Amino acid sequence: MDWLASLAAVAALFALRLGVPLLITILVGHMLSRLDAKWQAREQERLMHDSSPAPEIPSCWEIRGCDPAQREKCPAYGLRPLPCWLAWRRLTGRVPECCFDCEVFLTA
Repeated sequence: MDWLASLAAVAALFALRLGVPLLITILVGHMLSRLDAKWQAREQERLMHDSSPAPEIPSCWEIRGCDPAQREKCPAYGLRPLPCWLAWRRLTGRVPECCFDCEVFLTA
């Protein structure tokens, strides 16, 4: 019967040894996630109420001379206030490789 108590003590200490750090890690991760969401909401609010005028950047379809049919298919045309590379980044999550050599991207 003494071995059963020893086994229970070892199992409890093992669970404690793994459980406490895991619980602390999960708690810190949750707190950081909430903090990040708060920061993102604050930044979004700041961007929406920013009173400074946006710099006047010519549209990429004006610089590149795209015809109206091409414009309608282009995601940058649908998200007009944004520069074309930001429209692509918003849709795909990254800036396309072709933007790094583009005249519109380099002059902005």
